[in-house]
Amino acid sequence: MSKPYVRFLFLGDPRTDRRLKNFIWLFTELGYMVELVNANPVTQDTEWKMDGIQVQNLRLTYSRGVRMFLQYKELLQRTLSNTEPCDILFACELYSLMAASSAKKSGKARRIFYDARELYTELPSVANNLLKKIFWKRWEQKGLRQTDLVIVTAPDDINALKEVHGFLPPQVIIRNLPRREVYNRTDYLRKKYFIPPEKKIFVYIGGLQKDRGLEKMISVMEVLKDLAVLVIIGSGALKDHLQNQVNSLELQNIVFLHPIIDSEKVIQVLSSADIGISLIEQHSKSYQLALPSKIFEYRLAGLPVISSSLKQVKDIFDKSKEIIFADPDNKSGVTEACRKALALPDSEEIRKKISEEAYNNYAFEKDAVELKNMLDSKFS
Repeated sequence: MSKPYVRFLFLGDPRTDRRLKNFIWLFTELGYMVELVNANPVTQDTEWKMDGIQVQNLRLTYSRGVRMFLQYKELLQRTLSNTEPCDILFACELYSLMAASSAKKSGKARRIFYDARELYTELPSVANNLLKKIFWKRWEQKGLRQTDLVIVTAPDDINALKEVHGFLPPQVIIRNLPRREVYNRTDYLRKKYFIPPEKKIFVYIGGLQKDRGLEKMISVMEVLKDLAVLVIIGSGALKDHLQNQVNSLELQNIVFLHPIIDSEKVIQVLSSADIGISLIEQHSKSYQLALPSKIFEYRLAGLPVISSSLKQVKDIFDKSKEIIFADPDNKSGVTEACRKALALPDSEEIRKKISEEAYNNYAFEKDAVELKNMLDSKFS
């Protein structure tokens, strides 16, 4: 009997996308043949490979905007029309869903799994633009009609999606969690930026974009520069703007912008910091429902966290002493939260305890059990 075949479809940068790699690992562990069809607008010249799976890297001539999404859809549809049928087409985000739907209709896939990472119609760039909202709602709705399983990243996302579309196929919750890693503190960031031992290290990892509280956090470092430094890890549209802000405030020795890190190295790098930052600004319903993966990464690395008062974060961590909540729109509130975090007791024992809790309770392997059971029964 031949192995079942799953084909992943992804528009994005696979180097840094932990969630994509987690699902690839899961299906590989389950004995599936795995293929990835990927288009990466960030590194068009990079032929990305991953051991043990087939990878097709699609080339885009547009790197952003509606033209890119439409070009990706057409290119992906053509590519899928020339492939062998698979058991599961796994659309890793909304932008791959329409092509997956067409492929299923033409007999190129038995089933579609859709990873609904966001409430796309309520993203800030969409929610206040009626035409965009209608466009993406129809796009998602057409794809959902062919979808066999929707994967969401947090419990409240299920009802939110049902409110948008009036229906939803069977669903499973798999939060955006790291896979298990044993705690192992490093001094990578301290050595890289020659940070003295008396200063604590705030760290942010993720996209450099609006509504992440990054500008506010940099401005707060003016006040805290004698006590701590800030390392911002990632890439995105705000990178040059953030560097200009750092330069204008003369914080070049206090705030450091670090390049992106392959997802496999993230926990190791974060463990060399002292406090994680996750200040999502709640300027849209999608962000209000956010359950950021970085919080769980910080925890696995043994770090306390400064977080926005996001509902689904508070549902989990409201009573945790190592999560300090702050309003990212309030500079004095963020400053006070940072001071509280700096005053927390810090020891290897405490760090190991934080990491152990994350290891046992907030790991991808644990959340993926329900999907594994569904694959063994309903989708076998």
